[in-house]
Amino acid sequence: KRRSWCRSSLKGSKRRKSLPPVHQDITELSKSISLDLPESERLSTLILSCFQFSAQQVERALKRRKGFSPQAFAAKVRSVTAELERLVQKLSRDGTLRDCVEDPKGDSLHSALDESVAQVKQHMARFSAERQAWEQLLQQHQDSAQEAARLLETLRANPAGSPPTLPSSQSAVLGSKPDYSRLLLEQGPVLHSVELVLDELRQAGGLLTAFGEESLHCLRGLSERLGSRTFRQLENSPVCRLLAAPPPEG
Repeated sequence: KRRSWCRSSLKGSKRRKSLPPVHQDITELSKSISLDLPESERLSTLILSCFQFSAQQVERALKRRKGFSPQAFAAKVRSVTAELERLVQKLSRDGTLRDCVEDPKGDSLHSALDESVAQVKQHMARFSAERQAWEQLLQQHQDSAQEAARLLETLRANPAGSPPTLPSSQSAVLGSKPDYSRLLLEQGPVLHSVELVLDELRQAGGLLTAFGEESLHCLRGLSERLGSRTFRQLENSPVCRLLAAPPPEG
């Protein structure tokens, strides 16, 4: 008979034989953990043991390479082990490990399943409504494109005729507005005169600004000259000479 080499139990002579595990030490990891411990603690210990076993196998493979530093690798393993221990403690405190090993209650499982199914149905209904809305919008754009193509073909077939107006929501608004191009063409001379007047006003404003600056400069110079002249007159006055003379003796 044709024998199968897939993994199965080794018990019993009538059962199919299977290949041995790749590493014999793997089966000893769970056996080395005491059965008296709670299931969550056994799971946390198994996680740490698996990491230590993996680190040993990696170190054994890296020793054959040049430039391998056992001290650096050991320090890295200690650092990752400490981080993994903190993570396992956090998972143990928040009940994640306990939920992994304990059987969920039937009522809570069914309620959670019903809630998930209800949420999925709500999402499906929302997606279906959005799909219908997008399909309606796409159909409107397709109809508009077909109408525009039809009007373009009509214009090409009859170029001498008046161009057909495309149906749009803005056609009524645009039709109610005056012809601004014609108005601007008619008011060209007036706008040119306004432009000339504005140019003259700008030049006059520049002249006024220059005149104001020059007047300010002249007033400042005149004030300085008047001030210096007044000071010299006060110095030559009899009162100032009397005040500046020394007091008489006795």
